[in-house]
Amino acid sequence: MKIVNIYCLLLFISFSAKAQSLRWLDTEKKSVYRIDIQKSVLEKSSNSFEWQEIGKVELKNIQNKDVIEGAETTCLNTADKNFVYLLMGCTNQVYQFNYQTLLLERIDKTYYGGFNCRSTKFIRNKTIYSVGGYGLYRTNNLFVYYQANRNEWDALNFLNDAPKSIFVGLSGYVKKTDSFLTGYNDFLSESENSGKSYIDYGFYEYKFKENKWYKLGEINQTLIRNHKVKKFQYFHWNGKYFVFRIFDQQFNNLIIIDPFLNEVYHWVDKKRLFDVDIPEKLEYEYVHEDSLFSYKVFKTGNRNERQKIAISIEETKKQAKYIGKLYEAENNNFWLLLIASGIGLMIVSFIIYFKFFKDKNIKKYIFFSSNSLNKAEIKMVEALIKNHEKGGISSEQINDLLEIKYKNIDNQRKLRHEFIKSLNLKLKMMHNFENSVERNPSSTDKRIFDYQLNEEIFKKLKKEFQDN
Repeated sequence: MKIVNIYCLLLFISFSAKAQSLRWLDTEKKSVYRIDIQKSVLEKSSNSFEWQEIGKVELKNIQNKDVIEGAETTCLNTADKNFVYLLMGCTNQVYQFNYQTLLLERIDKTYYGGFNCRSTKFIRNKTIYSVGGYGLYRTNNLFVYYQANRNEWDALNFLNDAPKSIFVGLSGYVKKTDSFLTGYNDFLSESENSGKSYIDYGFYEYKFKENKWYKLGEINQTLIRNHKVKKFQYFHWNGKYFVFRIFDQQFNNLIIIDPFLNEVYHWVDKKRLFDVDIPEKLEYEYVHEDSLFSYKVFKTGNRNERQKIAISIEETKKQAKYIGKLYEAENNNFWLLLIASGIGLMIVSFIIYFKFFKDKNIKKYIFFSSNSLNKAEIKMVEALIKNHEKGGISSEQINDLLEIKYKNIDNQRKLRHEFIKSLNLKLKMMHNFENSVERNPSSTDKRIFDYQLNEEIFKKLKKEFQDN
């Protein structure tokens, strides 16, 4: 990728330049700051054009040669509004700055590695992370975190493979799900693909608690796949939406992506709110919470004036056109579905086979299998059928059948009750009939009960026994 090589060449050339200032965008304060390292002076700008001097800065553990002029510095806000972390691009240097005391301190002991240019940086559980980036002639998928107790960086070791590259794509940390989303990444290696870059259209999620990567699907959205990224264009992430601009047919087009609902929205800037040129510096266009901030340049006389505009992402999404899904989900349960389909086919074949099978012994085995009636229950049904015309069978006959005649009266009564209850439940499941076995007072002694099949179920069971 020629653009990347040119960018890095300029970056490395700048490494040898004389250090001048550290510059960063603070999205919460909606301002750009810079510190002249030699003069130790802090300045602030609301439009990246006109500067206001704030005061004298105290420098700690900082050497002029370590501060790279022109290097992109990422500002990470903390719970303390006066305190921020500043991460210098391509170097892994970590600074902390206090707006109240104006103390700038370098806290890391990192030896320059040069592999994380344009990496995605964020704070999770008070720990700083840097993901992916470019350096040493290739993009990477490294997931590193800053160890504050050791003042140095370390890498995560995943339980499975990460995406091959995480660089200038759709990437961001999701606090709600404690996961990291990434996709549409550029891959480049001088030792692969003849040194030519290509885009990985996969969309992935890394879950911190599981320490595993999951491929959610493949980005097939035509508008996005056909979009030619302009050099180092930013894909903004506000924790809920990915937002970026493309220029087409004389109008700016805003793309809003909801990765959770897998939805893409397209809004055309027919009012020409945005500047025609798509910024390649984060300080010229960024998101904070629900707002997208951007600078528009107006030419007045002999100079250019910059005006900051702000639009609501949610409100713009309501006016935008839904154009489809971001990605097509992959079927990660292929083998599970295959097994389920096989079992279903076996069951259907099983039913068809035995429906037309003529061997009565097998039919009897299927009907009176252990999944239906057990041996004692089968004997009970046979006895009830044989003695139906005689008024059923007595409690003593059931005691003999269950081999409980030597137990005490209370146990006999309890075991008979449970047995009849279970048999009635199974017959209900087989024939959808309530209380197949009825208990009737004996004709000779009303204190004694006989057990008899209901007339309707008797006919069904008799026929089944005759067939088998």
